Amino acid sequence: MRNIRLGSLLGIPILVNPSWFLLFGVVTWFLATQVYPDSLATASASTHFIMAAVSVILFFVCIVLHELAHSIVAKRYRIPVKSITLFVFGGVAQITREATKPLNELLMALAGPLTSILLGAAFFGAWYALGSQDGRPIDHVLFFLGGINVVLGVFNLLPAFPMDGGRVFRSLIWLFTRDYNRATSIAAWSGRIIAWAMMACGFVGVLGVNVFVANDLYSGGWLILIGLFVENAARQSLAQNRLVRTLQKYSAGDLMITDPPVVEGDMSVATLARGVLEINPRVLYFVEDQGKLAGIISGYQMRAIPEPLWDSTRASQAMVPSGRLHATERERPVSEVLLEMETENLLHMPVVENGRVIGVIARDRILSVLRQAGLISPLPA
Repeated sequence: MRNIRLGSLLGIPILVNPSWFLLFGVVTWFLATQVYPDSLATASASTHFIMAAVSVILFFVCIVLHELAHSIVAKRYRIPVKSITLFVFGGVAQITREATKPLNELLMALAGPLTSILLGAAFFGAWYALGSQDGRPIDHVLFFLGGINVVLGVFNLLPAFPMDGGRVFRSLIWLFTRDYNRATSIAAWSGRIIAWAMMACGFVGVLGVNVFVANDLYSGGWLILIGLFVENAARQSLAQNRLVRTLQKYSAGDLMITDPPVVEGDMSVATLARGVLEINPRVLYFVEDQGKLAGIISGYQMRAIPEPLWDSTRASQAMVPSGRLHATERERPVSEVLLEMETENLLHMPVVENGRVIGVIARDRILSVLRQAGLISPLPA
């Protein structure tokens, strides 16, 4: 399902996954039919639904602010943030790489929960300042928003990796052990154990037993879903950590193909394409200008030009310019290269030294190393 872009904050795109609308409908219905009728019985059903809709919209604004807090701290440490996405389990900031120091990760992880707790305090403050009366809809909405933000902040501090509290836990282990991989393994296993506990409590709650965090079908079912989500994410973090440990043994220079095909920008597309595209539709050339990387031209760019124009079109006109390319250095760890390729959906990345192309690293080559290590499934025969 494609995400819907709402706009951007501080240059960070804000996206909504279609699954969020399911959550919006379910929570609005629950507030309008179960919560607000109990707390404000004198109001009409339409008032309850308006209160519920306003509550849910403002709550998800708070979630965006929660994720924005993570993103601001990440950008402070020069870690790119690709987007903030709302989805069925809340929100997530797509931070493109991990922090390089435990203190940086600690501050990044704490920023979100602390923001939620402060928002909760602000809503409670507004409720108190307006007189905290029981008969007005706005008081019930403010009280709900204050409570749910505090609950969100505290819940996110559980040491269940990859939740915020789990990242706080990992950063502390990392700080004391100086071992990022060991800290990730311990934190991820703590996340799995807590997720199993969530699902067990949810199951008991579904049976009608009051276990404080769940006591009926709705709360128990929701806790089971959250537990499944956390357990899956923690298990994926363990698998990703094994991949990273394997790839950290290699640099880009170890896996690159040396002396890739390099052409001058004034060569015609006809010279590059005729007799080649039929044999190798994925052909790839690096274009240089005065010994420096100028761009890249692949079979995709060449096929986009009508064949009658091949003779009159230069490689420099058809190429993707270097300003739009992602290049890397020989010494860069392959784990970072693969993460950037996956994030930007790249198949190849030039390896550059002093502005000149000395090799190319392909995603397929990195994945073959992981297959040989038995960490990902082999290709079907």
